[in-house]
Amino acid sequence: MESSWGSFNAERGWYVCVQQPEEAEAEELSPLLSNELHRQRSPGVSFGLSVFNLMNAIMGSGILGLAYVMANTGVFGFSFLLLTVALLASYSVHLLLSMCIQTAYLGP
Repeated sequence: MESSWGSFNAERGWYVCVQQPEEAEAEELSPLLSNELHRQRSPGVSFGLSVFNLMNAIMGSGILGLAYVMANTGVFGFSFLLLTVALLASYSVHLLLSMCIQTAYLGP
């Protein structure tokens, strides 16, 4: 049985891919990743948006953990822990702002 170039007889259920030699050479020479994204100016993400995204992820996981803490400590223990953590967070923000004032760094 004689077959022309590019045709192939395969068993049923098998997938066969046949390419012309020119197509295979062109595919081998093309880069896997193109530099087109680097050439085009993308708008990018600002620092503030990155910080917001990070805070959103941290607070989201913290809020999911609140129900577990309340179930294990009870209402009064949970209220005490929540108040303690809120006071510590407030004090840490106070320290950060006071250091910004002392170093006279007001931002970019």
